[in-house]
Amino acid sequence: MEGVRAEALPGNCLGYNADEVREIFRFIDWMMSLREDLSRRFEQELTDLEESLNMPYVTSVERIAEARGEARGMANVLLVQLTRTCGPLPEEIEQEVRDLSFESLQELAQAVFEIRSQADLQSWLDAHEDAVE
Repeated sequence: MEGVRAEALPGNCLGYNADEVREIFRFIDWMMSLREDLSRRFEQELTDLEESLNMPYVTSVERIAEARGEARGMANVLLVQLTRTCGPLPEEIEQEVRDLSFESLQELAQAVFEIRSQADLQSWLDAHEDAVE
């Protein structure tokens, strides 16, 4: 997208609305796969373009999926840390951690430094039962 003026883009010169532009990008993404370096470059240029046009490419559904992915990743990291501290965890405890809300996972990330046993972890989870998504 280097050297491409915003005026020459579909959203500006052909009358496409933001949703139509997103669908075009999705179609292109579906049709072709970029090398990793080109993919990163495309993402950066797309971000720059979105900011210049004040037209985010990410839909609310995509934002929700991204937040879920972040929570899943945080839960996985916490489970690795907790397993290292407390030993192998029962599947039920692992599931309780995975079911925590993002905010509770953030709290657990702070509490993980004080948790020394499965009993400590279970006590923490019991105290945060209402924080399950």
